[in-house]
Amino acid sequence: MNRRLEALYRLLPGEGCGFIDVGTDHAQIPIRMAENGFPGNILASDIAEAPLRTAYRAACEHGVGDRIRFLCCDGLELCPPDAVDTILIAGMGGDTACGILDRAEWLFNGDYRLVLQPMTHAEVLRYWLVHNEFQITAEAIIAESGHVYQMFCASLGKAGRYTDAEYLTGKRDSVQLGDDRQLLLQWERARLQKKLDGMKTAGQTDSPAFRFYDHILLELAES
Repeated sequence: MNRRLEALYRLLPGEGCGFIDVGTDHAQIPIRMAENGFPGNILASDIAEAPLRTAYRAACEHGVGDRIRFLCCDGLELCPPDAVDTILIAGMGGDTACGILDRAEWLFNGDYRLVLQPMTHAEVLRYWLVHNEFQITAEAIIAESGHVYQMFCASLGKAGRYTDAEYLTGKRDSVQLGDDRQLLLQWERARLQKKLDGMKTAGQTDSPAFRFYDHILLELAES
């Protein structure tokens, strides 16, 4: 597994009633869970049949095809709520992950651990968690192949207050795994500065959007 997947694996518990990998692709993490003796249910879902067939073949090649239940569905649509207590959603946009969580209303009635790795729009996913009474309990930052990946764990609980910049990058004291947080701050500052420069060129410096982005950039400078 690459560094991103290794970090996600390290955020997962070694025990529990069950685990599901949503959008599993090649099922590398479920396979590793099965190989290392995870005692609970292991589920892997994907919206398309072709990736699931590939994942099943890979699981069989590793001798754990009978330990993983494969579900062809959109997100958590076919996941039995009582079969899992850990949910991994990784490798997709934060807005897409929000939609998956929104549709699984049973998440709000149990003790579930979410392990999330948005490819884009991490701030959207953090905002959804905070405003749906989920507490972000741990974060990791992993730099690989020219990209900085954010991943975080969450469960139902008091979320606390977040600044606009913290929705983008998380709280300083919550990062427990991975590279220096300065890598992420540098990347986000450069992205915002590029956006502001474009708006300056377009003569949009009086717009609410410009003032908002400039405000976040100032907050990031103080992080």
